[in-house]
Amino acid sequence: MTAGSSNAAPGARLGSDGGIAAECQGIPLVGLRYSPGGNVLPNKCAPFDPTTNNPYAVRCIDAMPTFKTAYPGDQYCILPPPPDQGIQVGLHPQGQSYWDQMWAGDFTGYDNPSADWVLQPGQELTQNYHGSADNPDAHNYYRTYFRMRSGSHHNIITLNNNSPPLPDGWIPLTGAGMEASPAIFNSTQGSLLGILGGQERPDDGSPVTLDKPPEDSGYYLSWPATPGIVFNMHHFNPTARPELREGWVNIWWETDATKLENWYMGIDSNEAKSMNIAPGSVVDLHYSWLIPAGSKPIRLIRVFGHRHFWTTSFTSWIERAAGGAPEIVYQSFDWYNMPTYRYDSLAQNPVPNAATHSDGAASGIVTLNAGDKLHFNCHIEYTDQRAATNSQAPMPEAAGNLRFKNEVFGGEMCIQYGNWTGSELMFPSADPSPLPDVATQ
Repeated sequence: MTAGSSNAAPGARLGSDGGIAAECQGIPLVGLRYSPGGNVLPNKCAPFDPTTNNPYAVRCIDAMPTFKTAYPGDQYCILPPPPDQGIQVGLHPQGQSYWDQMWAGDFTGYDNPSADWVLQPGQELTQNYHGSADNPDAHNYYRTYFRMRSGSHHNIITLNNNSPPLPDGWIPLTGAGMEASPAIFNSTQGSLLGILGGQERPDDGSPVTLDKPPEDSGYYLSWPATPGIVFNMHHFNPTARPELREGWVNIWWETDATKLENWYMGIDSNEAKSMNIAPGSVVDLHYSWLIPAGSKPIRLIRVFGHRHFWTTSFTSWIERAAGGAPEIVYQSFDWYNMPTYRYDSLAQNPVPNAATHSDGAASGIVTLNAGDKLHFNCHIEYTDQRAATNSQAPMPEAAGNLRFKNEVFGGEMCIQYGNWTGSELMFPSADPSPLPDVATQ
């Protein structure tokens, strides 16, 4: 959907102006200042949808009928939580005055944004943005809803010490390659206080159900007071029109906080340094975590896989200590719109189908026990045949060897991210064991 198109959720009854009809509005939408939360849907004539019909992330286009910009992705803008219930963080060309201007009906900040906010056709950029939050007290949180405009490939967000305060804005790119790494790996933007998480598609949100699953009772993450916030943003623009670099995240405070949830990043640093795939190669990058003997059970809560064009399938599975067939927990064939899946008693994930290249995941609670292995594999086809499926991909024979970099056609990556109840930032190891057939399909 593009800017100015219908703002109705699937199944909605439309009013004469194309908006949600008055009799379908579960809450009065026009003039709504904050996403209310709770269990009353914005559109009571349609089912809950984490992106289009969500009281925790009400869309700006539903509450502001005049909101329209010259850039794709207006439908991803969301109203923040009430100030006493949560906070919205993000990156906007208006800076800290973003929401004050929006609430006043002033959208002129989008009319002539400075050049560093605009991605031109064919341009690709990985850059960090330093933002901040003004909450004077620390909080716990549970619900998060991530949004980015079209043209965004990934967003990895860290919470950093902001004393003395650093200015908000795009951090200039320096050094070889002119590519920014996430603030997980450096302290130039302040020491690391926490990880908010990441996303791989414009409409990623977690949890994906309206109700909190009963087994999530007590789950929380920690939000420090007045943190700096570093957004590691990878953008690329395959279209013929300019794209705007902008994003929103709603964080909802949580009072039920007894079990700490952690965020992990699965990347083999040796592979990142040594990736060197020759043209014409078909290879698998296979990694795993072994749950140590004596470990308490670890619950896998949320997973998404990250890769680029040359990886035709990304598969995660569990090898149980007791033996048996591999348990596929995540499989994705769509590098351009990579999904995030949750594992709980309420989320019903689609079943992956290698024959039709349909993304999917396991459903239900997923637990890892001592002696189990969590695997993931990227099946990479760096071939002219693969290049021929996309007019923007270079032919490998002309492009040279493929290396680890933030370029969707000029480089490749193989990373698994997610949330679990185990240790934070546990890194996997390369796994030489034989791959199940499903991992290479």
